[in-house]
Amino acid sequence: MKTSSSSLCIVFIFIQTINGLYEDQIGKFDWRQQYIGKVKHAIFDSTGKKIVVGTEENTLALLHAGTGKIEWRHLLGSSAKSTITSLFLLSNGKVASVSNFPTIVRVFDVSSGILQWETAVAKDIQPVLCKWSVSKRDVISIEINPSRSGYDLRLTEYSATSGTENVSPATELPWFTPGTNCQLVFPHLVCLHPQDDAVNIVDVRNSDTHQRIELQYLGITVGAGQLVTLGVTKNFVSLRTTGTFSLYKVTDEGLQRTGAEWPSETVLVSVPTVKDTEARGQYMAALIKREKNYSVRIYDLETDQVLDDVSGDMKLPDQAGEPDLLSTFLMRKPNGELSYRYAISTTDDSFHYGSKKEVYWTREEALTSIVQVEMVDLPVSSIEASIEEEFGSDQPLSGILGHTIRRLSSQFRQLLIVAQQLVAGQISLVHRDAVGSNSKALERDRFGLHKLILILTRPGKLFAMDTLSGRIVWQRLLKNVNTDKVRLYVQRTSIHYPLEPQCTILTKSSTSNQAVLFVFHPITGEPAQFGSEGYVNLSYNVQQALLLPQNEETEYMKPLLLLDESAAPHVFPPTESAINHVVKMSNNLFMFVADTKSCVLRGYSLAKSRADQLSSAAVWQLQLCSSSDSVEEEIVSIVSRHPEEKVFSQGRVLADRSVLYKYLNPNMVVVATAGTNHPHHRGYLNLYLIDVVSGAVVFSTSHRRVQSPYHVVYAENWIVYSYYNEKYRRTELSSLELFEGQTQSNSTAFSSFSAPQPLVDRQAYIYPAHITAMKDTVSEQGMTAKHILLGLTNGWIQEMPRAFLDPRRPVVAAATPEMREEGIMPYLPELPIPAEAIINYNQTISNIKSIYVTPSSLESTALVFVCGLDIFFTHVTPSRTFDVLNDDFEYGFIALVLIGLTLASFITKRLAGKKSLRQAWK
Repeated sequence: MKTSSSSLCIVFIFIQTINGLYEDQIGKFDWRQQYIGKVKHAIFDSTGKKIVVGTEENTLALLHAGTGKIEWRHLLGSSAKSTITSLFLLSNGKVASVSNFPTIVRVFDVSSGILQWETAVAKDIQPVLCKWSVSKRDVISIEINPSRSGYDLRLTEYSATSGTENVSPATELPWFTPGTNCQLVFPHLVCLHPQDDAVNIVDVRNSDTHQRIELQYLGITVGAGQLVTLGVTKNFVSLRTTGTFSLYKVTDEGLQRTGAEWPSETVLVSVPTVKDTEARGQYMAALIKREKNYSVRIYDLETDQVLDDVSGDMKLPDQAGEPDLLSTFLMRKPNGELSYRYAISTTDDSFHYGSKKEVYWTREEALTSIVQVEMVDLPVSSIEASIEEEFGSDQPLSGILGHTIRRLSSQFRQLLIVAQQLVAGQISLVHRDAVGSNSKALERDRFGLHKLILILTRPGKLFAMDTLSGRIVWQRLLKNVNTDKVRLYVQRTSIHYPLEPQCTILTKSSTSNQAVLFVFHPITGEPAQFGSEGYVNLSYNVQQALLLPQNEETEYMKPLLLLDESAAPHVFPPTESAINHVVKMSNNLFMFVADTKSCVLRGYSLAKSRADQLSSAAVWQLQLCSSSDSVEEEIVSIVSRHPEEKVFSQGRVLADRSVLYKYLNPNMVVVATAGTNHPHHRGYLNLYLIDVVSGAVVFSTSHRRVQSPYHVVYAENWIVYSYYNEKYRRTELSSLELFEGQTQSNSTAFSSFSAPQPLVDRQAYIYPAHITAMKDTVSEQGMTAKHILLGLTNGWIQEMPRAFLDPRRPVVAAATPEMREEGIMPYLPELPIPAEAIINYNQTISNIKSIYVTPSSLESTALVFVCGLDIFFTHVTPSRTFDVLNDDFEYGFIALVLIGLTLASFITKRLAGKKSLRQAWK
């Protein structure tokens, strides 16, 4: 009996409460898409059904050739410098990858993706040249390092099965000079110096076999202005000139010309992978540009002939860039004909797979390098559009008769639209989806949850994605622009029906290096009626841009104010209404420019602007960084409040019923500078709260012995920022909150020139994980509680209530009943990571880079879009769904209760009447 009781107690001890999602909630409001990054290496396996790829994101993955889906993938390093430099397919069903910074060699099993072995290559000094190759049994590495007599070559062999390292003695290379272009065609090293007219070949196993072959003996004449480059494909090297390039086989006797000469239009060449069942012939594939299309030509090296029946034309998608990687696979069809498949990576980071007939699938890997995200409202449905037209101010008929006619015609059109949708199956009278709209159509729903995500990527490709499904609605590639610095502005949304929405992208021209604007329709992606196909070439460079408020005079178009390098302002679109709008605001219009390298901030005023000439004047200048040469410091972050943020409460009510008013400065920005202080090489972080109208420093603080990454969030009157504490080796979160005091200086307007000095509360917390991104939630009216979203290195996204980071949290000993009445928690240095606070549950997001949050029409709900190696979308409700019924709400039960109450009211009314009648007769 005692044993049973003890067992029962043990069982109850280990029982834990688990919070999670219901199965029917998974994927209802969220979706995830997985990517691999821009493909830099691609190899077909021996069957042609799998493609092994290595990407710029240092990701090694296996793709299914039939569908393009990821079979497995490994993120081999999260550092920006860590990339896969070499990728080889071994003969025993293994794949070898070489990553740098630090140099690590790894061997994986191709079918399962299981790591077989890895080894780190320790280097005392960085070699002048390092090349990798493979043999049947080993992974080969050669390094050329400086020595006393010149340069030495060192050969290292790693066993493909065990990773055992075998280092050969160093040998001298007296002919080697820096700048030489070398390729390793094991066991030969083929080198060519740009200023030399000869090719040097050496056997890396025996450097005494050095050969020097003049280019003229190879049939290449090097003349003035003629460029010769060296490329390698397996045991062949190609010598490319400005006209053509020829292919040579590397042998012990030297270079043997194959007779393969490709025209100058050739873009890429590759050695195709041949199916196991085919004869082991030597082939070459070349991608040749033919005006707008491309042609793939297969060359048989044994017969020195082009296989015309196999070669064919190829057309990439219209919005694809130029090819920069080619991988091909040769196979024989059931009818005996030889055919090929290709995998091509283009400059827009997309990856295409297809054949001579068509492109089978495309992976848009540009979504791993997102620069900016904007979520725009969709247009109203056809029924709501007819209602808008009915009450439009430009209707020709007026009076009672005119309104009646418009109402009848509008309702008749709405009836026809509903009938058409019922016939087409677009809507159902029985089932309504979660957002109350047609999920297949790009229409606005009742709660503002159905939006369009505009995504701007670093390669200059623009995407529009549906928030409900994550499908790409349209895409467009920016042409002839430099996308190093690019910015997207939403000037008008679809809310102002029937005015067309408009968005503008600000970037630079790739030819003139001057500013370029691309104007487009956000819903369709079509260029607007500006310039040439939506491109507007400006005759100046832009150093700052500001999106101004809209009004009825500008037809609800937000003018874009541009400040050129001479501090002269410009307005886009340059319409009379937009310019007049800027002139009316000029007395209260200020701009600032920041130089991140020199840490100089300059403020400008447009007070003297006129309608015929806009002008600016410098009003203040601020130097934040030290002028000492021994200090390396720069601006790492500039954060301002959201321009459309609404503050629901002006202050905090204390326990004694007094009010502590918030310091709400709409002109304040947070500037973070970071540097290294010599001679100890210890990092530091400086944080400045600057009023960009007056140039005054409202508050500043400094942290010593800290390191990046730094993340800053600024909303209402509080700031939260994170950093890595180098001394204690942990991530810390610091919180600042600004108050005016118990007396509000001005309740109607705020002036930067008469603003009081704020009272600052601050506190620091320990966070038990590494943070890669941080963002606060927003709501339409500011009533919902603020939460902070934290992206972690393990792929989690934590939703943390801002109350955990309240700087007024007292220590346990100093906690008073008044503070408990205010709802302030006692101070604990370590912040928790509860499992129920992870909004992406088990859907890990690899390499999180940024988080974007947009409010919906529901005050309780915000839309979250997370970017990284993967992209993730979901809804968050910081204050729960207080303004909407739950999905499991018992509509039937409530209807029965209402019917019962209605019947009971009629019955009780009749009974009460009879009772009063009987009492009257007594």
